[in-house]
Amino acid sequence: MSAVIRLDRSSHTERECRNCGGHVTKDFARVHGDENSRVHRCPACDCFRRISRGSAAGVDVDLVDPADQPNRNRGQRVGAAVRADGG
Repeated sequence: MSAVIRLDRSSHTERECRNCGGHVTKDFARVHGDENSRVHRCPACDCFRRISRGSAAGVDVDLVDPADQPNRNRGQRVGAAVRADGG
């Protein structure tokens, strides 16, 4: 009897944001991540306007960064992974 070994081709780091450590889906990494499907910013730490312009792929974006000015460009999910107050 032979054993079947399946290799998971997606590493753990491909499923995490490199900025905040939040979980990202494989599809999000494929679409918004860099050429190696690594995500540098995610909806938990950045707004979608910046993500759609390339911040998730590590591109410098000419929009105010929520990390620098937390009350600007805050999307619904920005900070969701680190907030403990439930909203």
